[in-house]
Amino acid sequence: MTSYSKAGIIVVLMALFASVGLIQHYTATQSQLTGPEVDPAPALPGVSGELPRLVNLKTENCIHCKRMIPILAELERGYGEAFHIYTFDIGVHPDIGRSFGSIRVLPTLIFFDQEGREVLRYEGYMSKADILYRFQSLGLMG
Repeated sequence: MTSYSKAGIIVVLMALFASVGLIQHYTATQSQLTGPEVDPAPALPGVSGELPRLVNLKTENCIHCKRMIPILAELERGYGEAFHIYTFDIGVHPDIGRSFGSIRVLPTLIFFDQEGREVLRYEGYMSKADILYRFQSLGLMG
């Protein structure tokens, strides 16, 4: 082997190890943002609640679902008194996913009113501004 090919192999190995480290860091950060899975009872269809709810159905491998994590965390911090957000990994809990009917696209966001009635279902990524607009336009928050 020439010294050039040894150096190339070393660079590739260093990049590989750096990538693994970044993935581990991202996974650790993601679990801190989303917190533990919550009890599914308050978010299941037809269950009454004190506040409107947004149910986020996701899977671990969904890129758009991962993009929603910081948005939902920010909404929860800023608007937790106006509505509740529940996130369920339907890859881990498929029975919860089935309880919401047909799920074709992830993430799926389902808006519920205070009485537990589904008022809107949205499939795919949604920005913070869009989520707030939907809550306001549906009359679910002032």
